[in-house]
Amino acid sequence: MGSVITKETALQDNVYLRKLSGLEPVDDYDPFWNKLLSFSLKFDDDDEDTRAALESALDDHLQCLMYNTQTTGNFAAFIRLFLRRATELKTSEQCDNKIYLWQTSNALLILRYIARFLTQRMTEKEFVRIFAKNQESTVDGTSSSSSSSVEDDDEETDSKQKELKENNNQEVKKTPIAFQNTAEEFTYELVSILINISVNETTLPIHVEAVRCLLTLLSSQLYNESIVNTSIVFRFFIDGACAQHAAGLTKTLLLNYLIHNSEYHMTVQKPQESIVFGLASSMWSMVQMAAGLDASEEDQKPPLTLGNLSILLLLNLSCHQPLNASNPFKETLALFQNAQEVSTVPTQIVSFKIDYNGLYERLCATAGQEPPMLLLYMLLQANSGFRNYVLSRINLENLVVPVLRILHDGVATSNNSHHVYLALIVALILSEDDIFCKIIHETPIKDLGWLDSDFSVREISLGGLTALVFIRAIQKNALKTKDRYLHTNCLAALANMSAFFKNLAPVVCQRLISLLDLLTKRHAKMVDHMRVSSQNDVAGGQPINFHDDITALEEGIRTLLEIINSALCGGLRHNTHLIYNLLYHRSLFDAYVQHPMFQDLLVNIAAVISHFSSKVVNVPAGDGVTMLQIIEKEANVWPTDKLAKFPELKFRYVEDEYTVDFFVPYVWRLSVQHSGIRFEISRIKIFNAQSIA
Repeated sequence: MGSVITKETALQDNVYLRKLSGLEPVDDYDPFWNKLLSFSLKFDDDDEDTRAALESALDDHLQCLMYNTQTTGNFAAFIRLFLRRATELKTSEQCDNKIYLWQTSNALLILRYIARFLTQRMTEKEFVRIFAKNQESTVDGTSSSSSSSVEDDDEETDSKQKELKENNNQEVKKTPIAFQNTAEEFTYELVSILINISVNETTLPIHVEAVRCLLTLLSSQLYNESIVNTSIVFRFFIDGACAQHAAGLTKTLLLNYLIHNSEYHMTVQKPQESIVFGLASSMWSMVQMAAGLDASEEDQKPPLTLGNLSILLLLNLSCHQPLNASNPFKETLALFQNAQEVSTVPTQIVSFKIDYNGLYERLCATAGQEPPMLLLYMLLQANSGFRNYVLSRINLENLVVPVLRILHDGVATSNNSHHVYLALIVALILSEDDIFCKIIHETPIKDLGWLDSDFSVREISLGGLTALVFIRAIQKNALKTKDRYLHTNCLAALANMSAFFKNLAPVVCQRLISLLDLLTKRHAKMVDHMRVSSQNDVAGGQPINFHDDITALEEGIRTLLEIINSALCGGLRHNTHLIYNLLYHRSLFDAYVQHPMFQDLLVNIAAVISHFSSKVVNVPAGDGVTMLQIIEKEANVWPTDKLAKFPELKFRYVEDEYTVDFFVPYVWRLSVQHSGIRFEISRIKIFNAQSIA
């Protein structure tokens, strides 16, 4: 293992870190880089104590590097080294040069730590500028041709790599790209790695760190209180060199999400055939000592996956809206098509094809997680092809039930988070489709152990379950949080479904009428409070304004009455339990007869109550079975054309023009929480301006 280094001095006194961050310039061809990149590492990203120990040990070196690289250009030299290595990466992957791949993943890891430190302390302009400090390059800034690698390989491997490289150069003749600066070239190479290098056991660390590096480069947004639509790095993806690969990168990130979901431990081990085995005592091999870890210690928390990281990057690229420009990633996400179908739909933007079924199944399996829920929302909202595919599935319960559980559990804890809102909007978008509303009432659901125990439901249709969760959400909201956004959208989804209500379970009908009763009582109470407040105006100054609350309650009551009307007109014979509950609570509707806002909606309800009441008048009190039998018989023969017709209830979700104010802080919240990158919370400003649950 080489010299003994204590955990307190392993990183602070390391000669390679001191040289990198010191006052002496290091040429990008110096053998020093080979030694710096030859380290072994076992490190649990989710272990806060471990990460804190590591970064505390690195801070002094990174602080020195931040100041000294302005004159030494060592960071720029590191970047030039990586760019040169990147040109050889495909060849190294093809000939399975494990040493080269191992060192490349190490380089990305170090660059990610450096970039994270610098972006937190520099303006974006300052950060981009140091990429090319003291660089001797061509005037146009284009990437130079590749040169020899810094590691020492045996002659046989060199010969094989050279042959493969020559073949690759003969097959693909690329026009040199005029990059704006070295930072853009570096970003472009990271994107190229993700698209062009296949994922396997050896290259997985490279892909993980490439994604993390891109997230880190984009992270300047974290340190601004307002949404930045003029980000330099983000412009690379909007109208710079990376924009031309929007479709390829989007497809790659989605495929990672579908395929690469195995556990990823942040372990960077020397390949067994490593020719630098004797360098085990170089600085990074001491990380586990610095963190106080034993080599045999197992990770305590589930590690990240490449798939989850890929979704975070895709969401970041898709949710930002640049100034006076379109977002090619958002457009591409809206246009990709099903690989299993031949589509004749013309598109102006070149996109790609992916297996819709695989994507659908993966979304079903991960809808309980926040990043996939946001991805699901974006796809349903923007990609009509995928939305239509989802709506045509015969196993819709696999997607709908997880979405309903998020809404159910979130409302139960009064946690109206972004996750809950997204689940609500997803359900609302689905409810806009008539076929969906029909199918869900014909789909039985038995796994109901997660429902509130007071429901006592053993089996229910998916449509009944959806209605029940929405009704419960409105009721909980009315009693606790009083969130008008949640209230309005739950009612909208119920209204979309109402014409297709079929064989609703007794508990659903009971809760529907109970909700109407609750809103009615609260409305009466508010009106009474307003009257008392007006009378006490002289004694107490300005009266409390109840007008908005009363208006919201009246709108809610009217929508519920419209829902009942729609259910009666659309499926009277299929909703005997609803009729039964109308008869049981007939006195509730007396309060609406004289109210000008509700009178028109009482005609049908009054007619149904009058007709069916006359048929069950002789049924003994408490004989619900007989009453239901009579109602069912009469519902089959009573002509529904006697009911007044109302305009179709149909509400559609329209995305707000300023969704970036909602989504950008949220996506960065998810990135901070789930990327495994330890951003310094005390330096983050965007969450102060945008409060996110």
